[in-house]
Parts: sequence; structure tokens; C-alpha cells
Amino acid sequence: MTARFWLFLVLVVAFIAAAVVIVPRLEGTPPEIVEIAAVELGHTPRLFVVEVSDENSGLKSVELRVLSSGGSKTLVERHFPGGYLLGGDTRRDTIEITLDVESLGLADGSATLVVVARDWSLREGLAGNGSERSTSLTIDTAPPKLEVESGLTYVYRGGSGAVVYRLGEVTHKDGVRVGKAFFPGYPMGADDASEPDPLLRVALFAIPVEEPPNPTVVVVARDSAGNESTATFPIRIFDRQFSETSIALSQRFLNDTVRPLAEATGLAGRDLGESFKQVNELLRERNEERIRAIVEDSSSARRWQGGFEQMRNSKVTSRFAEQRTYWWGKRPISQAIHYGFDLASTGGAPVAAANAGVVVFADNLGIYGNCVLIDHGLGLHSLYAHMSQIDVTEGTAVAKGETLGRSGSTGLAGGDHLHFAILVGGRYVDPLEWWDPKWVRSHIEWRLQPAAKTARGG
Repeated sequence: MTARFWLFLVLVVAFIAAAVVIVPRLEGTPPEIVEIAAVELGHTPRLFVVEVSDENSGLKSVELRVLSSGGSKTLVERHFPGGYLLGGDTRRDTIEITLDVESLGLADGSATLVVVARDWSLREGLAGNGSERSTSLTIDTAPPKLEVESGLTYVYRGGSGAVVYRLGEVTHKDGVRVGKAFFPGYPMGADDASEPDPLLRVALFAIPVEEPPNPTVVVVARDSAGNESTATFPIRIFDRQFSETSIALSQRFLNDTVRPLAEATGLAGRDLGESFKQVNELLRERNEERIRAIVEDSSSARRWQGGFEQMRNSKVTSRFAEQRTYWWGKRPISQAIHYGFDLASTGGAPVAAANAGVVVFADNLGIYGNCVLIDHGLGLHSLYAHMSQIDVTEGTAVAKGETLGRSGSTGLAGGDHLHFAILVGGRYVDPLEWWDPKWVRSHIEWRLQPAAKTARGG
């Protein structure tokens, strides 16, 4: 073999080796930028996150910039190690940046956020494959306009109220804030045949039992940029004391009711006393979380009319917000607040819907046993617990007085009765008010009329 042959062979091998290395480095798949949503920015800074990846050549650079009428401004610029021969090692990157109006230096208006990424491919004259994705950035630092149309309002601790207000624009969130509790607003007249005015709103609210004396009560409106407006209205809050009672736990109740409930829920303790404490506190907390989740979404249409009806031929055996201490022998072992009324009648008595609405829950619910929850609209719900049987299903529309099932002793109940409760915005309120047609008419319903003005109190 001649020297020329060996030279040719070397060149062929070198060419093949170069092809093996270079051809993959000429891949044409650009980096992937995960789709990014539009951003609205007010005075409150917002975290902006975007993910970028390139599984072939590896990421070479990522840039985030903002384009506005004033030009282009780079917010983030990153370069990743690598080389033209082997590419880069960084396959994924996440940009996290807190967008702040002051640091951006932008006036109210529209801008664009642009993300640009390049990889270590040998294409584009060694510049690499490029990807670009953009989204709109809206700067809005003006709080929404808000005007309360309701007049003087009287509310008791544990009681309910209603307020009407008008927005200057459609907001992301609006309603009434009472201390730390929030009660969402709904469009006025959503149950009428005509199209409701989306800017005229009503919110049912409560003064929760747990709130400290004289909580701050304000109407709140927050836009999608995070700007918030608040407005006060004339309100008088009457404090009240709730009864306290001690309950001695019988051995029979602990054996027949508490033990199986604790075992079924995985909360059995070392003894019956500890089992009761676990059920009364931990299971109760879980059940209340479930109830809050169920009632979080309420119909914007008002479904009830007039006062709510107490269970027929029933006797009240315990009252709203009764503070209970449970004793086992000579020592107290647990406490709870009883957020409802216990109503006793004959065994297996018919349980009727207190008012018109839609069933949003009909199943077993821990300490409440067989339980039904009805959505009456505007954040108002009623609860029926310890039933021996349920005759309705979730999604069923029920009329006032329609049978839901039968009373019983399921759950953490010591005897046949109905536990009845009313919730406003996920907070328990005194059913006595809602059982009173005059109170419902003067404190709630008249405010739901479009003609209701600030001149009249309630």
C-alpha cells in the first residue's frame, strides 16, 4: 500500500469521525419555552416564573426583557457554560424574578415581556437555535372605584347582615372583610329574568363568634393587578355572651358511639377518653375543613324566599355557639363550640328543607353522620346532620318544606335528633335570625331590592 492510500484512509476516517461529531451538533430543534400567561402588575410586586429547556445541545443563553413605548430593558440575562464541540450541560433553567413597578420604571399602560433562549447547536452561523415567547404586561396602579349604597346596619355577634355596593369596574375579588374573615360579593338581581348589573353587588356577611370585640368591617374590592380599595359603612355591632355547659360522657356513649367512630376514622386512642378527644377535636377539624370546601362555591342566584323553617314539632335541646366542656369521670377531657341548634322530635322524624335551594352534599360526614348541605345562593347554606336516612342526592333542587330524610343518631350523636346549622360565607351564624320572617325581611331582603337606598337602616 502506498503512502497516498494511507493518507486517503486517514482522511476518510477523519471525515467520518468529524461527521459523527458534527452532524448531531447541527440539530435544528430550538429550546422550549413553557407558555407564559399575561401579567397584570399593580403596586404589589409579583413573582414571574418561566421555564426553559433544551434536551439536545443544551442551553447557551436565556434573556428576559420588557418592551414598552420607552424602549427595551433587559431584566434577566444568563449565559451557560459549554462549547461548540460538545455542546452544553445545562438542559433546564427556571427564571424567577419579582416584578416591581418602581424598579421597572413604567407608567400605567401596556408593555410586553419577552423571553429569548438559544442553544449550543452549530446552526445559524454557530449562534445556535433560537426560541422566543412573549406575553402582555399591563401596568395598573389605580385602585378600583367603590361606593357603598347601604345605610346603617345593625348586627349581633354570631349574626348576619347584608350590604350593597357599586364597583367602578369588574374586579378580581370583592366582598366584605370582617376582621380576618372574608365574605364574597355577588351580582344584584341574579335571580331576576333580566340581566343583572355586574357592577352593582351585594354581600351577605357575619360577625363570627371567634372575632374579637368590635372587629373592623369594610367593603373590599381588589382588581387583577392586586390594587385594593376599601370602604366603610355605618354599622353597629352588638356583643353578646354565649352559654357554657358541661357534659358528662357516659360509658355507654363512649362504647357504642365513640369507639366505632374512632376506629373507623383511625383515631382510636389508648383509652376511650383519648378516643373521644381525638374524634371531638381532630375529626371535627377535618369535617369543618370539608364543609368549608363544599360551601366555598355558592350560586350567584338567590334561591330562598322569606324566613327559614324550623323542623316541624321539634324542641330545642341546645343552642347556637354553646361552649361545651366534656367530662370523663372527674376530669375535663375536651371542649368544643356547638355551631347550631339541636332539635328533638319523635324518632325518625321527617327532616324538611328549611328553604329552597340545591343540595350540594348528601353523604356521611364524620361527627355529623348522615348529613345534607343545601346551597340557597349568595353564600348562604343550611346543614342537616345525624340523619338516619337521606332521601335526596347531590345536585337536586329542593323546595321549602320538601323532605330531605329522617332524623337519627348517626355520627357523634347521643340520641335521635337533628343538628341544624346555617352558614354565611362559610361561617356559622345564629339560625334564630333566619327562622324569623320579619328579621329576614327587614335585615336582608329589602336590601336585595334594586330600589333599596341608603336612607333606610336595617
